Amino acid sequence: MDAQFREYDPQQDAEAVRELLNAVFSSAVVSPEGWARWTARDFTAPVALVDGKIAGAIPLFRRTYRVAPGAEVVAWVQNRVGVAEGLRDQGLGSGMQACAKQFLAGRGDILLVYRGAERSKGYRFYEKNGLLDVCYPLAVTLEPSDESAPGTRWLGEDEFLASDALWHEVFVACYGRFGGYPARQPGYLREIVGAVTWQEAMRQEFSYCVVEENGRPVGYLVLGLRKETLQVMELAVLGGSVESARRLLTAARGRGAPVRCYATHGCLLAAALRRLGATLPPRERGGMMLMIHILDLASTGRKVWRDVPALREVEVRVWTPEREGVIHPVASPTRTVTIELKEHMLSRLLMRRLDVEHAATEERITLCGAEPGDAEAIADALDPCPWVYHPVDYL
Repeated sequence: MDAQFREYDPQQDAEAVRELLNAVFSSAVVSPEGWARWTARDFTAPVALVDGKIAGAIPLFRRTYRVAPGAEVVAWVQNRVGVAEGLRDQGLGSGMQACAKQFLAGRGDILLVYRGAERSKGYRFYEKNGLLDVCYPLAVTLEPSDESAPGTRWLGEDEFLASDALWHEVFVACYGRFGGYPARQPGYLREIVGAVTWQEAMRQEFSYCVVEENGRPVGYLVLGLRKETLQVMELAVLGGSVESARRLLTAARGRGAPVRCYATHGCLLAAALRRLGATLPPRERGGMMLMIHILDLASTGRKVWRDVPALREVEVRVWTPEREGVIHPVASPTRTVTIELKEHMLSRLLMRRLDVEHAATEERITLCGAEPGDAEAIADALDPCPWVYHPVDYL
């Protein structure tokens, strides 16, 4: 098979790529008008050609992604991997992944994909191509209930979105210490619920609930409905009140359909689910993964590094069996410390998901050239941050 790989050209590829993806993903069809709107900005894709015809594509959407407070990177989010019938399992997907990594050089910090089914062929494809787990949202399904939810009320879309600035304040107050989601700004919810992903490809129907204290709104829930299943798309409450979150979930259960929730350990939703008597399941039962590949070591390192006085004159490098680079450059370093680790640990390190001090003690990483106190200082510079996942963010 004579295959070629290159970056997407909207002038000549748009219709062929749209038709290919519609054929492969027939439950998420996008119209020509929707495709034009979906790909109008912050979009590209690697494409595969066989005998001069489009045979594969991986849509990529550029997003500013929050790793931790004060640390944001440029992420290219993979939406799906489409390969034409009869040409699968012949290396086209891996060829496109390699192509994307080449043409994205200097244009982004990480590749990211939302994935499920950890033992599946699809999961292994991403892992083989260097996208590695950094977070595990777990799926919990709540059965319908007629329990009352005092202090909650449902709003129409226009009324809810008219207060989008308020919901942004609530979100920031609730999740300001977390990473793991696209950077937010006022107007984000209005933009995302109107995205082609939800309005056309996934055909998601949204409803909106608020919870009030003394007549004042203190939290909100964005609920999605698709194929007779409700899903908590986003939930936020001022002060992280577990009781207010529980009431929003109770209101959702009153809509007469099962309610699916994705929770990470330590987040508000996990605590509210426990108050309802639910438990977080093992990953094998419906868990998800956020999978990351570091495209640019230097740029990512610079953006996620926290200033630590003890390391201001110390250059810090990383080394894996596959690559190496400087993540903390210093103009005139007094010495150099190299963090030696595997690729899966590198993803966790630079996404602020690894406790460096503990990892060094357990020899999951090694520190070459380190002096006493360096492990603690690097652990401070790359202080691990809890992540939280909101399904509404998926594109």
